[in-house]
Amino acid sequence: MNLKKYIAELKRRNVFKSAITYLIMAWLIAQVFDIVLPTFNAPPHFMKALILILIIGFPISLIFAWKYEFSLKGIKKTKTVETNTTITPPTNQLNNPDNKKLAVLPFQNLSSNNDSNYFSDGLTEEIIIRLSRIKELNIVSRRTSMRYRDTQLDNAALGHELNARYLLHGTVRKHNNDLRISTELIDCKKDSELWAEIYVGKTVDVFGIQEKVSKKIVASLQLKLTPNEEVALGNRATLNSEAHDANLRAREYLLRYTKSYLLLAIELFQTAIDLDPDYAAAYAGMSEACALLYETHDRNSSWLEKAEESSLKALIYDPNSSEAYSALGLVYYNKKLLDDALIAVQKAISFDPDNFFAYWIRGRLYRMMDRDSEAIIDYNKVLDLNDDFHSAYGDLQMAYEKLKDKEGLQQTINKAALFYPTYLLRNPDDARAHQFFAFTLKRLGRLEEAKKEMAKGIKLNPNDLIIIYNAACFYALIGDKKASIDNLKIAITNGFGNYEYIKHDPDLFTLKDEPEFIALIQGK
Repeated sequence: MNLKKYIAELKRRNVFKSAITYLIMAWLIAQVFDIVLPTFNAPPHFMKALILILIIGFPISLIFAWKYEFSLKGIKKTKTVETNTTITPPTNQLNNPDNKKLAVLPFQNLSSNNDSNYFSDGLTEEIIIRLSRIKELNIVSRRTSMRYRDTQLDNAALGHELNARYLLHGTVRKHNNDLRISTELIDCKKDSELWAEIYVGKTVDVFGIQEKVSKKIVASLQLKLTPNEEVALGNRATLNSEAHDANLRAREYLLRYTKSYLLLAIELFQTAIDLDPDYAAAYAGMSEACALLYETHDRNSSWLEKAEESSLKALIYDPNSSEAYSALGLVYYNKKLLDDALIAVQKAISFDPDNFFAYWIRGRLYRMMDRDSEAIIDYNKVLDLNDDFHSAYGDLQMAYEKLKDKEGLQQTINKAALFYPTYLLRNPDDARAHQFFAFTLKRLGRLEEAKKEMAKGIKLNPNDLIIIYNAACFYALIGDKKASIDNLKIAITNGFGNYEYIKHDPDLFTLKDEPEFIALIQGK
């Protein structure tokens, strides 16, 4: 049994609750007897014996909790209790007969080509989006579901951990245009399969398959749909399978942040738009990519204009597009229209409370407004919704520094130090993550390790302006002013033109009196 599965089993058997309850009761008993025994002139060894008994009783209580559960019919051995539930209904909805919470777990990619992960992930998200429009059905959020991609937990443990009665499992096998999708709906409470289906077709059939799976779930759970929900269940963002595929591929590259990946995302979004000029999601993605490219790599105003135009087009074709509003918020953020940006991201969150990108933009807006306490709440929300979006760790650290909150800062640094090694095992080619890990190690005083991580990041993408600029910041922080200025010169010479950011970047404050640094920013 692996660690996650073992912990889930301990929770199901209420071992943790029993341990906490025992310790509280033991402490109370010790306090009472400490007061009472001297009143009756009891010898000192009575208290020692009591403490010893309480200590011996602790492991015995844990063993009892593991083997037995209290049910409405008395004490039962745990193995005779249904393995997918627990006899403490107030804290878990699994026992609630009206519980209709469903988790759509990440569809497994069984294709020979691992590049098809974008397709299986996209299929998972599309089904979640369709079903989330049904008011009677409670859906586990996309980001939470995606955390269970490689889980080893069984259905009982998954249902308990997610507090969901139903689980949808699926697999995808894609070869060229041939498609084979298997699905299975599980009732965790009864530990039974409600149905299983295999769909075979072409990639052009993916929209029909999504709709069939969604409608079969509705029928199985006997959900009553409103007329609007029935229409929404059949709505399709696009009817063009090639446009859909291009949009999914683009989103895979979007948040990698390097110039080459952003340009590739823009190219793919444009392909999707060319194939379907009414595709709102592709316009929203185009807006986000162009705004990020402007902010991080190329200060040509044409990128910002294209970003604004694309987000507004997205809203013409889908007025409720959360992604379009969050992209528009990023546009206004870069235009320094802070009030307009805040309105846009608030709308984005109202349409999709799980839009982590909108919370990230709002957190940055709050920082610019000197509302760092609120920014911290949003950055933590970002990590709750998408713990792989590691930019938020750096943002959190800056916010805590501004507030002079040393405890919060240290906690964030410690979390980041635990996060990056496991993340980099899964994403060894993420140059920015290597660099951010280097900054974290530097804060922890592990300077030699930090230098190695920074070197890895630079080697992975030596021509990217953000990578070069981050290197300049790192070397400034560790006191290597020459290396810092050399990297800064390369970044500026090759087009990094955000001089306002350079002037106010606290990482570069050690350079402010250096003649070469002054010459670089003079008159800018």
